[in-house]
Amino acid sequence: MATVPTPHNLAALLLFIDTHIIDAPDKASVCLRRLRDEGWINLQRTDAMDTELADAPGEKWAQLTEASASYPEALGPMVWGQSRWNSSVWGTEEDHTRLHDVFAILFPNADRATTRDNHIRDAMHVSTAIRYGGFGFVTRERRLLNKAARIAERFHGFRMWPPEDALTEAAARIRGMRELHRREPHRDTLPTWPTEGDLPTPPE
Repeated sequence: MATVPTPHNLAALLLFIDTHIIDAPDKASVCLRRLRDEGWINLQRTDAMDTELADAPGEKWAQLTEASASYPEALGPMVWGQSRWNSSVWGTEEDHTRLHDVFAILFPNADRATTRDNHIRDAMHVSTAIRYGGFGFVTRERRLLNKAARIAERFHGFRMWPPEDALTEAAARIRGMRELHRREPHRDTLPTWPTEGDLPTPPE
């Protein structure tokens, strides 16, 4: 019997994830990763993730790199001293402006020439996610989430969410897909998981 392929991004939700989300043990992060495995949503990483993972100790590096390899990688514009050779693209003026604007919003008092590597990489994550049409960026970094409204205002509603908010959006889309299939039962079948009890309760 032929194996039925896993559907891909049924809910039409493309989210990029911060490095710490790939092995985060909290319920929302675990659920998001399973929704991706079941084919409901699409989670991707940017090229900045493996740059960050290079700083992990040997055994941890191997574990996290193996985990990150299962996610499609979006290659961002090359940033000297941060990007990996052969894992980035030549940027355009638009790319330069986007990265500059993201960095200025996230770290308004920092100088890119002297700031911490993590600040530059955070801006790379977000600007690359925007470049490739992501709906949002999932992170628990409070310094990023604090600037979510400014990023959304500048970049046409692009979201920066903790896993719980991303899961709420995914759940709403899954409910919508199930309702559509209830009304049009001739459509292809949907994955059985998650059940209604596994999804966040819709806000009133």
